[in-house]
Amino acid sequence: MRHRITALTGAVIASAVVNTVVWAAPAAADVEGFNVRVTAPDRFTAGRSAQVVTAVVTSENRQCRKVRWALLMHSRIDPDQFRVTRFEDDGPFATTDQTEGVTTTIVDNDLDPGQACRGRTVTGRWQVGFAGPEGGDVRFEVRAFDAENTLLTAGGTDARVRGEVEAEASPSATPEESAAPEESEEAAPEETRQPTRAVTDPDETETALVADDTTLLGPGLIVGGVCVFLGVLLLVRLRARARQARLDSQSTPTGFYGMPR
Repeated sequence: MRHRITALTGAVIASAVVNTVVWAAPAAADVEGFNVRVTAPDRFTAGRSAQVVTAVVTSENRQCRKVRWALLMHSRIDPDQFRVTRFEDDGPFATTDQTEGVTTTIVDNDLDPGQACRGRTVTGRWQVGFAGPEGGDVRFEVRAFDAENTLLTAGGTDARVRGEVEAEASPSATPEESAAPEESEEAAPEETRQPTRAVTDPDETETALVADDTTLLGPGLIVGGVCVFLGVLLLVRLRARARQARLDSQSTPTGFYGMPR
């Protein structure tokens, strides 16, 4: 009986907080020294596993405060497609939810087990999933209240939800699409087809390069040998001409002839 009264009281307080949260927009913190950091995946996919949205409250205030979490989801996606579970280390955490227009609010029935103090943080976690064909943008806004329902701090982040139809169409091409290029290639005339270059293994490429080098080595050696031979022959002829010219200069005629014997 005592637990039922406690749960009922928490639900009533949560409903009051829901009404306050829904109509209090935009959120403005009433207590200085408290901050919240909200993190969520950039993208959700409808029909896939739920992902975690996390909020962490830090405090620079000397006075410690208990925290009651409120998660607001602003989106034009049908609220019936939302699957939100507030949880702690020991399991799910009871909440109360309400939808007004494009905003769905999920508020804790009880205060978080933690306590926000200087040097200590309080963390709220939600498993969020989507079902159904629709997709769209969603903004997660988290507000932290104290035991007196005073707004301590608020923050948020944005995400994109891919619908089931979009998710099924985007992963890969259908068999018909993948077969289309082959059919078009067969239908093209022979003279318009372009030869395809096969992808070779690096070892095969290296072997081909070595074979090409070997093929060019023989002619290269022959041409080099001929050039060396011609160079040596030219040097020999030049030296012979120089020697002959030196001998001719040394044997100048004097105009006297020896007597015959």
